[in-house]
Amino acid sequence: MACESLGIDADEAVPSRLVVRHIGQSLVKAMELAKQGGGPAAAQLVACECVVHAETKDHANWELLGKVAQAASGPVGQALKDAHDKVEKDEDHHLYHTKGWCRELWIESLGMPAVLPPPEEVKQVETAIGASRAEQQRSKML
Repeated sequence: MACESLGIDADEAVPSRLVVRHIGQSLVKAMELAKQGGGPAAAQLVACECVVHAETKDHANWELLGKVAQAASGPVGQALKDAHDKVEKDEDHHLYHTKGWCRELWIESLGMPAVLPPPEEVKQVETAIGASRAEQQRSKML
């Protein structure tokens, strides 16, 4: 919707989009390689790392869009603000929950007690502060 209101063709194959596609395909390839060679536990860890990588970049992009939206004015600024506001909470949720899962799966793989589902998931965190507080409470959840 934001692209339409800004007159941007969301399907246009621009160079930056090709780079992002390549990175995404590389992450999928890494997961496929891990699945073939390391067994289910190793494949799960690699997949988790790949998802955290993608979510971290996605979150950073939305944060940057928020900065641009704050600086923009008029219809362009409003379109960007609307798009950012609509998605930002989900971006936070995805990043903090994914990082929690990855941390706990790694802890489990190292032979230590893990909290599964992770505290971030149980407490439905939506902010960096919430994620930090949830992680700090993990020992009580063991």
